[in-house]
Amino acid sequence: MLAYLDGQPVPRRLLDERLAAFRARDAACVLPKPATREARQFARWVTQVILTEQLCLAELTRQGELTMPEPVVEGGASPLQAMQPAAVAGARPLDVSAAIAVGSITAAALGGSEAVRRVAELVTSEVAITAEQLAYAADVLGKEAPRDPAVPVERWHAELLDSARLEAFTRWLNAARHERVQLVHGLEHPGDSNQPDNLHRH
Repeated sequence: MLAYLDGQPVPRRLLDERLAAFRARDAACVLPKPATREARQFARWVTQVILTEQLCLAELTRQGELTMPEPVVEGGASPLQAMQPAAVAGARPLDVSAAIAVGSITAAALGGSEAVRRVAELVTSEVAITAEQLAYAADVLGKEAPRDPAVPVERWHAELLDSARLEAFTRWLNAARHERVQLVHGLEHPGDSNQPDNLHRH
């Protein structure tokens, strides 16, 4: 198993297939050599990206935007793997500063999965910035504050709202991972100081 999500096993083959796909690319030469500490850490990182995607697919099912497929026979695709999102709106890619702010795992999941982007839209649809926050930002920029904080009329206003929503999604995602995902031995978070391959020490 790769992990447990909402108490259901997530198959290890999702990771094996993703790693094989990475190593089949032209840029595979930059990946860590197999069976090394770095390769195990890379596998843990990829695991977190996959689990973020699977968590968001499960959330779309919870919210009625996906339909769980019929149960599959042993050896077939898992229900979580087989989920397909309904029509999903596109999203602007994260810029470098936003990617740094949310971390590489969340940034990779947002950049590569429509399901993750859709959940981000759903769970932050009511996030807003206050008139006071907008007035402060406008004053700093030497701009006139827009009348409606919820309706961006300039790029800086849209970026401020996007930032607030991205922060809210990151908080939701962190809480959902903690509550709904159970990792297995050997595939702990790459930053977990208790796992032996983490070299970062304070």
